[in-house]
Amino acid sequence: MVKEAELYRSQSLLDQSKDKYLQLLHFVEEHEQLSKDKKLINSVKLRLKGVEEELDVINNADESPELSEDVQNLISNLFSFSKNQATASIEGAVALAKFGQFDNAVRELQRLIKDGPMPLQAAMNLLRCHLSLGSPEDAVIQFKRWDSRNELGKGDLRYLHRFLKEGLEKKGIKSDIQDMADTVSGKAGTEEPEEDLIELSSINIQLMDGPRKGETEEFDVSFQSGNTISLIIPSKQKDIAAAFKPGLNLPHIQCCSSLAVFNATGVVSEMTNISSGPKQGDYSLDISIQE
Repeated sequence: MVKEAELYRSQSLLDQSKDKYLQLLHFVEEHEQLSKDKKLINSVKLRLKGVEEELDVINNADESPELSEDVQNLISNLFSFSKNQATASIEGAVALAKFGQFDNAVRELQRLIKDGPMPLQAAMNLLRCHLSLGSPEDAVIQFKRWDSRNELGKGDLRYLHRFLKEGLEKKGIKSDIQDMADTVSGKAGTEEPEEDLIELSSINIQLMDGPRKGETEEFDVSFQSGNTISLIIPSKQKDIAAAFKPGLNLPHIQCCSSLAVFNATGVVSEMTNISSGPKQGDYSLDISIQE
């Protein structure tokens, strides 16, 4: 058990190492013979304290550490799984946001709106950035900027307006954005959204594992790129996060969007512990939605 705990520690899996040492300490203290070995107990406690001190350093670190351009590019590349290069670029920007590089993610999404082949998806994820990780008021400012500068098509703006309005209402925020449905401008001659896109606002999943197996849980969708969605699970809901393992099939998913509510299946593609930024300590769950 000590070797396993130290292996976790050597790989920087400190939460797992701490859990293993706690399990070991409990075992030793409850054991009829080992509980008398004070030297062994003190040794385990000393190792446990070392792991906890390392965790404290991480938890008290700057929420948004400055990363070099090379490291930021590495994050984007590592977490861009799509075979479609256009979708992969959006996934890379979303990865930057989830890793605490909020400003860089915003700049990259703004670039993709202007120069990328999928401006509507980039714009949706930029609004999601502000709603999930930043300030909802900034999402309103961003939408008004698009509207006043005719940066997007009228159909796109109407789609984005509907999405933003519902996102604000869900958070209980009132804004004059709600009265703009009939006044959005947009590029002349562009009435329909530029992509065939269904943006999900939330999903309901039947848990397939863990102590709450069989229960249905609702999650807000934090990001979306194509058919891959990202959910943020708070650190206090560790029991729920533990129910999702990469590769797990999810046969019962109810998908909710502004256009429709429909049933689908999905596969867990990634589960990441967020190590920095405003969601530090929370879990990022990526699911590939299938029909």
